[in-house]
Amino acid sequence: MTLQSKTQETPLVLGGTGAVGKCVVRDALASNAFTRVLTLGRRPVSTDDTFSNLSVLEQKTVSLEDIPATFPASDLPQIVFCTLGTTRAAAGSAEAFRKIDQQYVLDSARYIHEKAPKNEDGTSKVHYLYVSAANANSKSFFLYSKVKGETEKALAEIGFERVSILQPSFLKVVEPRDSGNRMAEWAVDRISVAVVAQSMRLIATADSPEAEGVKPRLVEVHPTSKSTVAFYSNPNIHDIVQKHSAASKL
Repeated sequence: MTLQSKTQETPLVLGGTGAVGKCVVRDALASNAFTRVLTLGRRPVSTDDTFSNLSVLEQKTVSLEDIPATFPASDLPQIVFCTLGTTRAAAGSAEAFRKIDQQYVLDSARYIHEKAPKNEDGTSKVHYLYVSAANANSKSFFLYSKVKGETEKALAEIGFERVSILQPSFLKVVEPRDSGNRMAEWAVDRISVAVVAQSMRLIATADSPEAEGVKPRLVEVHPTSKSTVAFYSNPNIHDIVQKHSAASKL
């Protein structure tokens, strides 16, 4: 039960126009780890001279309101980077927030699982990587934390071969964004979106959940879906990138 060789894999990026997603696309291209990078979104990722290796980038415009009609029906990648997300303030209401932050994520994930080739145990041959949050908790009284926790739980139940859930703390953006007055702008304990993006790629191309020898906060096999689910805390994310950087200098 193994995914195809890493040199042949193509990552799919959902949410590539967001702060983390744009860094994921930039890092995937610069790494030369992939022969093709595919983005699906309501608009293309805007690239500039900070993006390299653009010849392997393929972008398709889709509607998350009508996934079956607009998503590719075949040849979907076996690595999925999902960075879809928003805030209640940006969405405008709790209902709109849940739709963008949860429904779009789960609807697209279920479609990808349905179309993917399957292993003997019924899991789909997909490694699904999702950017959640450090305070994700399905039982929380706070909307943001509750929705993130519910989404994590639902992703683990879908039936992917591997699910990697990154739980960074407040994010430090690398580009100015029109996102309003957000706590992440002044929080001390921040992690760069570029670090999160690089760690996602290193986790995706690792043969086990221990990317760069760093153990995730938690690894478990879901009792029903049989997915191997790994959770990466803020320190895990930092350590993966730092160890890779140190090894690269040897």
